[in-house]
Amino acid sequence: MLKSIWVVIFSIFVIPQIASGQVTSLGINGSEGFADSIVLTTIQISSDAELHGFSFGITHDPTILSIPTPDSVRQGTILSSLNNNSGPDFFNVNTAPGNGSGYTVACVTDLFAPFELIPPVSDATLLEVDYLIESTAPVGAVTSLDFTDLLGLPPVQTVVVLQLLEVIPTTTGGTILVTQPLFLRADLDQSGTLSLIDGVLLLYRVSGLEPPGTCRDSDDINDDGLLTIGDAVYLFQYLFINGPAIPEPSGACGPDPGVEDNLDCISYTGCD
Repeated sequence: MLKSIWVVIFSIFVIPQIASGQVTSLGINGSEGFADSIVLTTIQISSDAELHGFSFGITHDPTILSIPTPDSVRQGTILSSLNNNSGPDFFNVNTAPGNGSGYTVACVTDLFAPFELIPPVSDATLLEVDYLIESTAPVGAVTSLDFTDLLGLPPVQTVVVLQLLEVIPTTTGGTILVTQPLFLRADLDQSGTLSLIDGVLLLYRVSGLEPPGTCRDSDDINDDGLLTIGDAVYLFQYLFINGPAIPEPSGACGPDPGVEDNLDCISYTGCD
């Protein structure tokens, strides 16, 4: 009987445990942005106990998103401030893991006793992660960012280590919404104002003497869904002979409020 008691005590206090996460949670703060732009997301952590390490994988849809470089996954302040601001002793990010698209991360805060641990935190930023929205991503698409145990060879598990207790944290995924850039209609040179040069530039573009603009919705001055000489005439009439007003967005930057057409707006710098 005494031997059985000592075995139980030994297993509780010496052998690392795996438990369902009750005190630790991980979540993804998503974002929104337009095609061919970089958006920032964060991994947030809450824990009632000190942490010695963690690992997890995050998956994404490669037709909508990509991670530009390994440096796109960065430590939050609670990590970078460890060990006299030198960061964790072991920190590995893999942006090209096997078994899917996404990234994996593994961290051990300190390799040498006395160990410096991540203190108890509430909704602290663990990581900052940049994503590139692909140029072909359709406007209105909502793409998911999810925790996974499938990425990597061997697969990287979603766990946190509370000293000698390995815990499976609760997880909450996030999303990225693909939006359309704000623009000013008829501002073809993207200067933020309307002038004669905008109409002349339109003539060059529809004649094939200049390449198409990066925001064809802005080029569609009369908002009829077509790019023609009539757009330039519409602008000249507005500017010089009290012609009809420029359709929205005009006067202030905004999205295209019209019905869906074959024109798009990939990028527009006049509202920056």
